[in-house]
This record gives sequence, structure tokens and C-alpha cells, in this order.
Amino acid sequence: MSAILSDRLDGRVALVTGSSRGIGRAIAERLASAGATVIVHGRSTERCAEVAAEISGALPIACELSSADAGDRLVAAVVDVAGRLDIVVNNAGVALDNFITGVTDERWEDTLTANLTAPFAIIRAAARIFKSQASGGAIVNLTSTSGERGNPGQAAYAASKGGLHAVTQTAARELGRFGVRVNSISPLAATEMNGLIDDDRRQVVAKALPLGQVADPPQIAEAVAFLVSDRAAFITGELVHVDAGFHLT
Repeated sequence: MSAILSDRLDGRVALVTGSSRGIGRAIAERLASAGATVIVHGRSTERCAEVAAEISGALPIACELSSADAGDRLVAAVVDVAGRLDIVVNNAGVALDNFITGVTDERWEDTLTANLTAPFAIIRAAARIFKSQASGGAIVNLTSTSGERGNPGQAAYAASKGGLHAVTQTAARELGRFGVRVNSISPLAATEMNGLIDDDRRQVVAKALPLGQVADPPQIAEAVAFLVSDRAAFITGELVHVDAGFHLT
């Protein structure tokens, strides 16, 4: 008889980028509730410390993900303070929206650096740690439907998120033999970043969704918790839409 796979994460260290607020914070809280030691990451040292103090077993690390080197340094800092790394959730990102003719070279570079280059560097550095630990690992990258079909005013954002899922699939192929699983989640939830915390806008968007309602960050966190747990032991290279059917509209 097969053993029952657990959703517990006891003894594992999870890095959740951009976890001082919004979806990232909900993910950090959910993984901590499953027993993981969670690294709360953000730009502000003070804010990271405040959030980590409110999550049992969490540790704060602040840094700006403005380069590949920053991603390397972040992973090194995690191992330094926590002793190991088992789970990576690439949640941090930016949306510097503008139509193609208004996208400056600087905005293009800033968007791709934050949404693609830094997450790639984190995956690369984490893969080396996972291989040295010889105990597997799990990575979840937060992407977007914009990266699948484009969206007016989001050329840079769409390119970065589409590229990130391509990295997901490549990493899944390369790292599977080391017991490392890599998946993407394309979310839609009410956050400050997308303005859906405004009740009127939320209701308008909800009416256009097949499920008729907009998720909150904890619903996204549930999907992440599943994908990084042993219950998803045979899922890799997948793109999971947690968006109430938004990708169908």
C-alpha cells in the first residue's frame, strides 16, 4: 500500500520573495503554518522585520532584486541564516505599464530584471544548493496570463512573465533528475498592485469571471502550499491558473 503523502513542511526552509505584503505575505503565512521556516523578503529591512515577527518561525532578509547578483546574494544569505534551502517561491515583481511606444529602454530593462533576470538567478543559485544537499527541492514561479497571450500596455511585463514560465519548463526538465520540481502559478487575486482591493472594481471584474468572484491572496497561497508539498510529488513543469477562470475570458 502506498504511503499517504503529507502536506507538512516541517524542517524545510522556504524563501518567498516579495513576502512583506499581498500574495507573498499570504504565501509566507501559509507555508509557516505547515511547519516551514519561512524567509520573509522585501525591499525594506524594517518592513521585513515587522512581518517576520508576526509569522511563527519566520526570518527576515531585505534586499533589492535589481540584478542577477542580487539574486545570488539573496540565496547565499538564506543559507547563511537558515542553514539550508528547500523551497523557493518567486513572487516578487513589478508592473511598469505603458504602450509599446512609451516603453523606455530603462523601463524595459527594469521590468525584465525584476521579473525575469532576478528570479532566474535565484533559481540558478537555489539549484546549486538543492544539488549539494541531495534532498530535492521545490520551486514555484508566479507568472501571469499576460505572459501567455499578451495584454495592451504590458509589453515588457508580458515578455518577462512569458519568459519566466519558459524558464520554469526548462528548469523542470533539467532539475527533475535531482528531485527538484519546478512549476508556475498564474494568479488573479485582490491586491494593491492590481487595484482589486477597491470594492467597485472588484465587483466589475468578478462579473466577467466564470466563477463570479475574485480570489483573495490566501486562495493563491493554498495552491502554492500544495505544489511545494509532497502531495504534488509528481507535478513538475506545470502552469496552474488560480484565477477563477480569468484565463478563459
